[in-house]
Amino acid sequence: MADSSRIRVAMICGYRPTPAGGGTEKYVYELTRGLMKRGVEVEIVCEDRPFLPDADNPLAERIVGIDPQSLCASDPVELFREKSRRFAESIDAARYDIIHCHGQYGFHIALRLARLVVRPALVSSFHLTALGPNERYRALSLSRPDEAAVDEAVAFMEQTMGWLSDRCIAVSNGVAKEVIGLYGVPASRVEVISNWCDPNIFRASDRESARERLGLKPGGRYLLYVGHFNMSRGKIMADVLRLLPIDVTLLVAHHEPDRAITSEFKERVCFTGHLGSGTLALYYSAADLLCFPSLYGGFGLVIIEAMACGCPPVVYDLPAMNEIVTDDSGYLVGQPTARAYAATIERALSEGRMKAQAARRRALTFDMDVQIDAILSLYRKVVRTPLALAMSGS
Repeated sequence: MADSSRIRVAMICGYRPTPAGGGTEKYVYELTRGLMKRGVEVEIVCEDRPFLPDADNPLAERIVGIDPQSLCASDPVELFREKSRRFAESIDAARYDIIHCHGQYGFHIALRLARLVVRPALVSSFHLTALGPNERYRALSLSRPDEAAVDEAVAFMEQTMGWLSDRCIAVSNGVAKEVIGLYGVPASRVEVISNWCDPNIFRASDRESARERLGLKPGGRYLLYVGHFNMSRGKIMADVLRLLPIDVTLLVAHHEPDRAITSEFKERVCFTGHLGSGTLALYYSAADLLCFPSLYGGFGLVIIEAMACGCPPVVYDLPAMNEIVTDDSGYLVGQPTARAYAATIERALSEGRMKAQAARRRALTFDMDVQIDAILSLYRKVVRTPLALAMSGS
């Protein structure tokens, strides 16, 4: 087994990893810190601007950054390609044992490594797939999502990375099936290693105390939605709110308010502004339910964070949301409609917080240290596995 202290990793992701962000940025931040604690040397290749404020980011000195002002492309797909190309040009691959890519931004480095006889191992993490939403909407007999055209163009980049990677990490079984079925990557090169949340940050607080600290009404009925409204799940959330009683308040954790939403719903919607992780944990503890009305998801970090804080989520009964949420730890909506989702919310509110304890127990099964150890174990396998064997699927 390789000595962890001798493994050198280049971590490639779209934006600077930050404790204040969500999604991939938070995941890579926590993964990098966990690997460093285990003796792995990590450098991060990314667009060097914080997606959200992170003035105290301890990883700042580990960043090999691209200045966002130097990026020229305006078309979304061309911007993905430009960043991918710039990331590949910014590092000397020979300095690393492993290059670990997150998302389509590893496309050019994968092409570059494929031309080398001796090269670092390539690991690609799939937090979702670009073709996944299109396939899900087609299976549900729904019109194509707004992002379909861009997703289809990006899918070629992801598929190429999958083919050329020594190992692919899928964050859920649903994503693994897509990497294998939609991209044709051999199953022997795809490993499922789930996401997680930091239990030192996301843990339950007393609901009444959390509401008092946040200035919320003690007896109010509060839903929490994390994200913005110009994406598919945000549009569904707006449709759901139109069907709910007017005494239900939606707390929206996002750094920018949506004028159209505030104009329509007035005091029924409260935008929180930017939230640090600790304050977000308070909102999870204060809310009655987490709303995650997405028809497609790779894993959903906010789901597991809310559950860890005792806030049961409401999700559609679809992969990968139904891999995280069980009947006893949250609410699964059977029909992919806003009306069914709203009806489930009303039923859940009438039950009180009877599923809070089960939600916390379920969240504990996605242990951060266990998952990071699994990624380190994968690193050790690909570092010591000859390229010919890895690419043959042995």
